[in-house]
Amino acid sequence: MVNLKASPPENSTVEDYPSLYYVWVGMNVENEVTSNQNLRKAIQHCIDVPSILQASYFGAAGAATGIIAPGLIGHREKSMVPPTADITKAKEYLAAAGMDSASVTLDVLNKAANVTTAQVIQATCAQAGITVDVNLHESGAFWSLGDKSAGERYKDVQLILNRFSMAPDPSYATAWFVTDQRGIWNWEWYSDAEFDKLEAAAKANSDQAARHQMYQKMQDMMEESGAYRFITHEATPVIYRNTIKPAFRPDGLPLLRNFSAA
Repeated sequence: MVNLKASPPENSTVEDYPSLYYVWVGMNVENEVTSNQNLRKAIQHCIDVPSILQASYFGAAGAATGIIAPGLIGHREKSMVPPTADITKAKEYLAAAGMDSASVTLDVLNKAANVTTAQVIQATCAQAGITVDVNLHESGAFWSLGDKSAGERYKDVQLILNRFSMAPDPSYATAWFVTDQRGIWNWEWYSDAEFDKLEAAAKANSDQAARHQMYQKMQDMMEESGAYRFITHEATPVIYRNTIKPAFRPDGLPLLRNFSAA
């Protein structure tokens, strides 16, 4: 992407826009192994986000600080767990978990960026003595993994690499992680009564400053649980011929009916 922007095709323009997607590694708090919060925190500190961004996104995407994208109400300027791995701290959490090594599975949708991300996670977790076995799935199998209506295999999920999209209002990001969503879209089985209350209150509040603080607090709580390692919001690159005058939404999606001749 960087090279393409520096040297675009003749008579063309390359631009990149922020994305409303969010990518994270979730950890199932109901699984026998990953129910150990200290193990989850060890894994959080093992995952090196800058390495993922370089290997999987070629440096075109930035690190996420949560599930709410930059520019939106509730976005955090920085995450509680820094994006760069801290293997020493990971080993400390592993010891606190009563382990000197561990083995976990990571379920991944079989797409190029996801597979590369999983390989980076394998490599950095290994430095702390955590073995990550990657399970690749095609779309149909992947999207039923955490669904409790499809049987009890959701209990076998330990780590999962996931990617959701949202709308500009932050409620579109947080709505999936309340208690009632466990086994539907909440595949981490995360549950916190305070989170649920904040999520409901934030949607009903018209004070944008108050909502901003509520959504930041909710992401703090998610991260403190150890069940989430935030990766990226990706990016939306676009390329167009200079013979047209394009129109895009703020997140880079085209408004084709508004295109015109240059």
